[in-house]
Amino acid sequence: MLQRAAGQVRAVMGGIYALDFGAVLMLADAMGALNTILVEILPEIEPIIIRAYAHDSE
Repeated sequence: MLQRAAGQVRAVMGGIYALDFGAVLMLADAMGALNTILVEILPEIEPIIIRAYAHDSE
């Protein structure tokens, strides 16, 4: 689920700056993976995913 969620991002011309939490939570719900643990860890995982995108663009 998290690999697919990594594609649900908010971006501007300068690059990706955040995950789209609404889209991530809807995706998780559709996949049957929406639970309290995901909701709790999502803000902790967001910076890791954003840094990975920044690293890939270098």
